[in-house]
Formats: sequence, structure tokens, C-alpha cells
Amino acid sequence: MTNRITSKILEGLASDVAEATGMDISIDYSSDYGGYRVTTNKQSTILMHRSTAKETKSFFQGIQAGIYLNLKEKV
Repeated sequence: MTNRITSKILEGLASDVAEATGMDISIDYSSDYGGYRVTTNKQSTILMHRSTAKETKSFFQGIQAGIYLNLKEKV
């Protein structure tokens, strides 16, 4: 059984990160240009260049881990 990483899953992760950071984070997909791109500021600032769904998921999970560790240090 494979666990597909769909754009719906990535949009959920982007929403979670956007809520936690207070930034306007969005993703867009283009098969012509090589995958997913993570942006902020109405797509004027690129946080992560085009990557696969797996790499994009790992990027969001890394941000979530950093937020968690940062909050844990403050307690």
C-alpha cells in the first residue's frame, strides 16, 4: 500500500504552517516547470523552488518541527 502525497495534503500542510507562522504561504504546481513551489507575499517571494511532492512535504514538516522545538525551548 502506498501513501500518495496529493496536492490536497500539501495544501493542508501549507495552511497549518501559514497559521503557525502568521505568513501568507501558498503552493502552486506546474508539471511544465518541475513540480511544487512554495511562496509567500502573494507569490512574490519564493521560499522553496520547484520540487517533488515528497520534498515539499518534508519542507513543511521541517518548518513544523522547527516551530515545535522553538516553542519547547521557551517553556
